[in-house]
Amino acid sequence: MRPSRYRGSLAVWLLLLAYASLYPFYPLRLPSPEAVTGFFLTPRYIIRSDIAFNFVAYVPLGTLACLYFRHEGEGRHAILRALGLGAAFSFMMEVAQLFVPNRVSTATDLVANAAGAIAGAWVFAPPIHSLFTRPLGELRERIFIPGAWGDAGLVLLMLWLLAQLNPALPFFGAGNIGGEAVAQVEFLQWFAVALSICGFGLFVSSLLPTGSGSLTITLVLLSIALWLKFFTASLLLQPHFAEEWLSVGRIGGLAAGLVLFVPLRRLPRAGRLYLALVMILAGALFNKIFGAYSPVDEFLRLFRWPHGQLGSFATLTRFVHELWPVGAIAFLVGLFVRERRLAVRESRDQN
Repeated sequence: MRPSRYRGSLAVWLLLLAYASLYPFYPLRLPSPEAVTGFFLTPRYIIRSDIAFNFVAYVPLGTLACLYFRHEGEGRHAILRALGLGAAFSFMMEVAQLFVPNRVSTATDLVANAAGAIAGAWVFAPPIHSLFTRPLGELRERIFIPGAWGDAGLVLLMLWLLAQLNPALPFFGAGNIGGEAVAQVEFLQWFAVALSICGFGLFVSSLLPTGSGSLTITLVLLSIALWLKFFTASLLLQPHFAEEWLSVGRIGGLAAGLVLFVPLRRLPRAGRLYLALVMILAGALFNKIFGAYSPVDEFLRLFRWPHGQLGSFATLTRFVHELWPVGAIAFLVGLFVRERRLAVRESRDQN
């Protein structure tokens, strides 16, 4: 339970927050006196959805920071240190936003971010810790592989679910809805989705010590993702785009991928790791070939959400969606090599 175990997860979330805070990054500008003084004034218009977004985005930061500080030997002061990190990072982002066009820096955002961080860290305060957080951590240790490798895999699953919040992204595909694909070949479309679905299920099985229960967990994750897509599509998308993220070909690919996964989940662990790597790579390549891509301005026209966080939300989730197969493949390669080395070492010890 070394603090370095949580360092990577904390760093990933800080990077995501920095992207969401500083998009579109350029061209930079010198802050005007009005922008600097406006930071200390109550804004004329307070957008409740932006306040809620700022609060929710910093909740995981507070939780991860508290985990890190608790296992660094600062358990008694972990919540305060997590609050300090959240407030300091939020202040840095608000100051940096003064130099980015189309971003507004206010003390209200700073307060919302700090409140989110303290809410995330508060799950380690009694009695919440003993009633909820500790049993949840023990359940994680029983179900998934232990240590930093299991944590890294769970972070990848959380990033995958984060990407599903964007309904303009096709379900298990590349690009976005509403664009013109390179080729409209329905068979190849569902074939790519089937490979990706089966690879995703095998990825989930790689996080379990024996692979037992991987079908149930995969179905739960897919169900959560589908409901997230349905909900956000009805809330965020223009009406005539609301159902494009799940085409007939993707439904067929979803079913075919699950049918293929059912027997493959019983393979030995090394075989599941290898096939997960191959199928995720193949599915990503096929989806790239047949995916439909639009420029950012056209991509944002798919949405009807009028508030200021749309650009950072839409582009961040698309970036995570596109990068996820790369991260999953790197994880699987590293896990496969690690387990082969452990097997060789155990064989030598026995001889």
